[in-house]
Amino acid sequence: MTQAIEWVTYRGAPLYDEDGNLIGNIEEFFVETDDGPPAWVVVVSEADDTARSYVPLRDARRAEDGQGLQVSVDSDTIRDAPSAQNGDGLSGEEERRLYEHYGQTYPGQETSGEETSDETDGGSRKPGLLRRLLGLDR
Repeated sequence: MTQAIEWVTYRGAPLYDEDGNLIGNIEEFFVETDDGPPAWVVVVSEADDTARSYVPLRDARRAEDGQGLQVSVDSDTIRDAPSAQNGDGLSGEEERRLYEHYGQTYPGQETSGEETSDETDGGSRKPGLLRRLLGLDR
């Protein structure tokens, strides 16, 4: 699934954790680069429809039910991750904490004493890295 339209068809579909437990329903997808595939999904819990959880899509696959997606993260990790309320976005610092929470390096941050860079944006990333797929705003 590399085409944006394929991902968009999953809006409203269920999202499952690595063990097949329902997390909630997919609200939207976020990308890190304009031409890249979705890197994060925002899911709304059925228990609390005001909280929006950000979940990395690394190793995501179609769920066994054929209707949703299954991610390679457990539900406890998702529940403890930085989240946003009712349509609020994440600040740059919250984005950095989100990457750290899931054990990912925030693009542009130092790793092993060296600064990483991204050739496509002039060599460094700024807060606000994540952008909605296809600019789908509410």
